[in-house]
This record gives sequence, C-alpha cells and structure tokens, in this order.
Amino acid sequence: MKANVKSSPLQKSVQQHFAIIPKDAAGKIVPGDLTGLSMSWGSPASTQTQQCFATEMKDSAVVSALDKGESLQLSYRVQTQRSPLSSHKPNLDSSHFSCKITAQTNYNQSNTVRPNSKMRDAEELTEDRKLQAVIEQVMVDQLSRAVISDPEQNAVSVSPTSVPLRYRRTLHHTKVKTRMSLTENILSNKLCFQARILSRCGREACRKLIGFFFTCDQTLTVYEYRNFGKNRWNALPFITRGVYLNGGRPYCLQDIYQGAELRFCTDGPHLPQSLRQQPCLTLRVTDVDDTAKRALVTQSGETLHRLSKEELSDQNTLKEIQGAVRDRLKGHAVRTLINLGRDLQTLHLKSDWIQQKELLRRSLMEQLCLTQQDFEAVWRIVSRRAEGRVHPADVMRAVTGEMSENRKAVFLKVYVKLDPNKTGSIFLSDTEKFYRGKQESDAALKADLNPDFLAFVREAGKVTKTVSYAEFEDYYEGLSIEIPDDEEYISNLRATWSI
Repeated sequence: MKANVKSSPLQKSVQQHFAIIPKDAAGKIVPGDLTGLSMSWGSPASTQTQQCFATEMKDSAVVSALDKGESLQLSYRVQTQRSPLSSHKPNLDSSHFSCKITAQTNYNQSNTVRPNSKMRDAEELTEDRKLQAVIEQVMVDQLSRAVISDPEQNAVSVSPTSVPLRYRRTLHHTKVKTRMSLTENILSNKLCFQARILSRCGREACRKLIGFFFTCDQTLTVYEYRNFGKNRWNALPFITRGVYLNGGRPYCLQDIYQGAELRFCTDGPHLPQSLRQQPCLTLRVTDVDDTAKRALVTQSGETLHRLSKEELSDQNTLKEIQGAVRDRLKGHAVRTLINLGRDLQTLHLKSDWIQQKELLRRSLMEQLCLTQQDFEAVWRIVSRRAEGRVHPADVMRAVTGEMSENRKAVFLKVYVKLDPNKTGSIFLSDTEKFYRGKQESDAALKADLNPDFLAFVREAGKVTKTVSYAEFEDYYEGLSIEIPDDEEYISNLRATWSI
C-alpha cells in the first residue's frame, strides 16, 4: 500500500498549468524539447522566451522535489557562502571585479549629476506653469467686462441733460460693439515679459512680476504671481492696463528688452503701501520672448525707435564711469560695496534731499575715488531719467553698475531659499545651515581685502542675528565684480548653496 503524499501548491500549479510539458520515462522535465509549445493565444514562443521558460521550470521542479529539511540546508548553505563573515572566499576573476567597480563608480557619478538636472527641469516646468496660469488670468480679467458696461456707452445719449448720467442711456441706444471693446483675437497680439522691482528691500525685490504689452492699443499691464500657503496661488494685477509714457511718449515694443527699465508713478491702486511712499517705481525687464517680439514688430509695422543724441551721450558717459570705477574696485570690491551699502542706510534717515545728495557725494568720492565732475554727471543723468525723482540707491547703482540678469536670477533663487517667506532678512542660523564651505575662488577673495562670507554675515548680524537683503546683495554684487566670467560666477553660487 502506497503512502499518500500531499502535493505542494507549487506542484499542483505545475501539474495544472503545464501538463503539456514533455517528460522523459522517469517523469522528469525535458528542458530542451520545448519547440512544440505554443502560447495560450496561439502564437509560437520565441527562442529566448523558450530558454527562459525552460530554466524557470527546471528551477521550480528542483524546489518542489526538495523536502523541508533539504530546503533549510540549502538556504543555510547559500547564506553561508554569501556572508561576509564566512572564511570561504569565492574565486572571483580580477577583470570581473574591476568591471563591477567601474560600473559602481559610473552609477555614483550619474546619480550625482542626475538630481541637479532633474531639479532644473522641474523648476523650468514650474515656471512654464506659472506663466500659463498668469496668461489665462489676464485674458479672463480683460474679457470679463461686458460691452454693455463699457464707459464709452455713456458718450452717446439722447436723454435730457437734466437727468443724472446713470439714467441717460437706454437699451435702445446701447452699441453692440464699442471702439474699445476687446476680443480674444485682438488680445492675442501681445508680448509677454518678466520683470523685477529695483529695490534694496527683499520683500519688494523678490516679487514675481509678469507683464504684457498689447499692440492693438499700445497698452501695458503687469501682474504679480503670488503664493498663498503651500498649494494655493493667484495672479493679481500689479499695474493696471493703460498707456504709460516714457520720456513724454508712450511705451512701444522697442522699449521692452532684457535689461530695460520701465518707470511708473506710485499712485496705482494695486501697489502696496511700502511702494507708494517711493518717488518712483522702476521695473527691470529680466526676460522677453524675442521670437514673438520680432513677429509682432513685423506684423504691426512699428518703426525702429532711435535714441536721441542726448540719450546716446548719457549711455556712453555712464559706461565710461562704470568701467573706470569697476577697474579701481578690483581686489577689494566686496568690502567697498558693503561699506557703501551701510552709508546708504544712514542716508535714509535724512529727510532733506540736499543733505542726502551732499552725504552721497562725499561717500562716493571717498570710497570710489569719484571726481566731483563725474558725480554731477551721474546725478544729472539719473535725475533726467527719473523725471527729477532721484533715489540715492539709483545713483550708486548707476556709478558701480550691476550684475547681469542671468546672474541676478540665480542670486534671487539663493535668497528665496534662505528667506522663503520673503521677510527681507535672513537668520544667521539658516546661512550656516545651507552654506557649503568656502567656494569662492582664491583669485576673487583675498583674506586681507575681501572678507569670507561667514565672517561677513556674523559681523553683519552681530546684534540682530539676521542679515538684510541689501547686505546680502552688496556682498554678491562685489563678488560679481571680482569674477568676470558668468559661467564661473553662476556655478560658484550653485555649488555654494546647492541649488
């Protein structure tokens, strides 16, 4: 009498699903004879599939034939061979070992490079989504006003003048389309650009501004992209749509390019209270779609605006002064700009413009060796551009120059990382937390003239334990003068702050 042997689940599945597998006289699986097999839907299996299938079936048959004790002994034997504490050392070929090391090294290097590229791709995707969201919001805002509520409708009326204005017009005297009524087709002819506020206040300088210039009526509007909490955002109007003047003439397409300055009055309804107290609001254009701009210029037939002799003379004068000043600052630019920034802080306490001008002149002549003639020339040019509303920071910026917009974009990313809430100051603990060692090049930072970054922030935040945006900007503006190459400067920032 034969003993009843219980089949394992694996054996049952093999018997049920693979009964067509050929076996020899002893009942063993013949791995080589699989040519006659077909897949369940009738297509013949490939040679590679057959080989893998045969190998898997051979392994499963071996496992099902072993009892519990043999399985435990086999697993113990395998673990003993794989254990690093075992005295048994497998005989590995040296070439195989070197290949494994090379592969591991390449994997580590690829993993080091991959996160940065992925992070930048994610940032670009986020910026594109922000831009699309703002464009949609602008179109909704501009098209939301119905034709019936257009103020131009009140211009045509047959009602008596004694009747109040809001009761003069009737539905029968309402135009179907006014002269200023807009459609999506008309508003599609627009130039999109990005801008930032020229300010030494971190809260204002970090605002994300996106502007639109409409060629249909030469109007311009600026929106601000703002985050409210972690997952909530909104595009809010910052400068209302309208025609704005530049030196007595309306802004045109030729006035909008990377590095251009757009000036506005500070009496706008959407501006914050801190900006309304300033004499003038200046926006710096940071990015423009040049392809769309060329297409719009060709479509509109706008003629190229040429600078006057006076404007060309002002540009050449500023370039000469800035070039001479930046040459003199080589080797001690960081320390000098930090001292100038501290002098500007004291100037804000003076309410008298004449006194501010005199103190600024003394500071620039002492720190930068600027002549009286050059100072008066810069003051005259800045005053003419700002229509008499001169700010001391604008004069200092015109004398020393600024870093390029590509550098400024990376710098602002660094600052926002340290000050995510945009309060206008950075805690010393955050700078020490995110700072990745002394990454400044030896040629740029000499110990006796330019301070080390950590030494600078500890000195600046000695009392308040914080560093203001203006001080942080002065340090990296000076470093920008010391490092002429854009690529070196940007890679320096990215390595220092891991962005």
